[in-house]
Amino acid sequence: MKIDDNEGVSASRKHLVFAYYVTGHGFGHASRVVGVVRHLIAAGHDVHVVTGAPDFRDSVLLDCGAVQAGALTVDRLASLEKFMSFTLFVMLPLPQYVETTVVPRAEILKTEVEWLHSIKTDFVVFDVVPVACRAAADAGIHSVCVTNFR
Repeated sequence: MKIDDNEGVSASRKHLVFAYYVTGHGFGHASRVVGVVRHLIAAGHDVHVVTGAPDFRDSVLLDCGAVQAGALTVDRLASLEKFMSFTLFVMLPLPQYVETTVVPRAEILKTEVEWLHSIKTDFVVFDVVPVACRAAADAGIHSVCVTNFR
């Protein structure tokens, strides 16, 4: 944004490329992102959406999400247990998340950084996908988390 004494506040007309990472947990995150993405596209920007949401064309698992006891209720204990099982390395079979996200984290970050550079990303936006923040930092790209948590 720039402030012009004669015209007030106006947005820059520069075309930007956004990488928008969205958790695949639930539909609240995805539905919130739709409005933001539509606005960015309508403003003439390119937006690449990355998500683990089911039935999404380019689905990728990058975060663990929470365990829900119901449509609007999170089971805190089960969520903590799920998280701990993802981060502790024991001699039991590793859950899918650990096998696909925690163990190869360095490779995931390398791949994401390369991809961000390949699409000439100007800005990374993420709705609760922490690895996106790290990938953006490693790529030297500014990022922001957009969510409604208090």
